[in-house]
Amino acid sequence: MNRFAGLLLVLSTPFHAAVAALSVMDAELPALQAQARACYLGFLKLYEVDYLRDDAPGETSTRCVRVSYLRKFSADALDTATHKVFRDRHGEALARAYDAELVRLGLVYAAVDAGDQYTYCLDPGAGGFLLRDGRVVIRFAADDFARRFMQIWVRGEDDAGMPLWAFARC
Repeated sequence: MNRFAGLLLVLSTPFHAAVAALSVMDAELPALQAQARACYLGFLKLYEVDYLRDDAPGETSTRCVRVSYLRKFSADALDTATHKVFRDRHGEALARAYDAELVRLGLVYAAVDAGDQYTYCLDPGAGGFLLRDGRVVIRFAADDFARRFMQIWVRGEDDAGMPLWAFARC
């Protein structure tokens, strides 16, 4: 049984108060596989990304991205950027189709300072969840949206199981 199955089961319950109380320790996350730094215009450092994955590469393994911010962003800036990147990556029709999930996400974003982290984990067949500094802030039950949200950072994996980064690096 997948180590995230219990967490995702709890997150799928209607007891939303339990979601706010849950936290995930780094030791419970998959192993670090790769790292990259995202930049704007090639020199403005935005964040660093750790790609975490269970031992077996591929679409059936649990995968996470841990985003460590290098500068301050407002919650509104994070929300706006998420909508823009999602729309650019998947098209206007899919962005509209997933508008409710994107709005839910925007409501849980909080401003970040340098050093703050968001971690997003995708567990195929069970959806995904977003953590802020180790605390679960939202869960996505729909596999298709969960997978597409991961593609903000990682488009997929190459034959060696390494991430195909979806952002400009420096």
